[in-house]
Amino acid sequence: MILEDGSIKIIDFGVALLEGARRVTWRGLSGTVGTPDYMAPEQLRGERGMVGSDIYAVGVILYEMLCGHTPFEGENIFAVMNQHVSQDPPSILQCNPSLSPALATVVMRAIRRDPQKRYKSMRDMMHDLRHLDDVVPTDYSPDVPKAGGRYRRAILLTLIIIAICLLIIAFGVLAQFAHSAIR
Repeated sequence: MILEDGSIKIIDFGVALLEGARRVTWRGLSGTVGTPDYMAPEQLRGERGMVGSDIYAVGVILYEMLCGHTPFEGENIFAVMNQHVSQDPPSILQCNPSLSPALATVVMRAIRRDPQKRYKSMRDMMHDLRHLDDVVPTDYSPDVPKAGGRYRRAILLTLIIIAICLLIIAFGVLAQFAHSAIR
């Protein structure tokens, strides 16, 4: 929707298209509501939405319009949400190589995982979309994927368990050494 002040507001009616379809409204464990396919990583982590979140949603919509599917697909909604949070999307040019490099640059800038790498305002993004001849195409290079929250916790827990085991082994070796020295 375009508001009276000219700003754009993404709205989500929360209507599932088909029974069993992925496109359902998500409320999760926080007050955040939206369709996960279009939600910015920061929103999926439970943070408050911001201008960059709406820019991300518009970018995902453009990606879908130009490719015929959203940037992330998975077996279930949780897999898709994890992809949004843990990695940048695949290049739109992989899916649709006939796009102009300038348009691809705009779309991929809008849907970066890191909000600092997205457009700062919808006005800036609209300007580039209206003036694609002025956009300097840049090669898209996604940031290194990071382990999602549950994987990070599992890795940390594994490391803690390994450290405890090593301490027990070290204590056992020291105890044996001390016991044999006393004899």
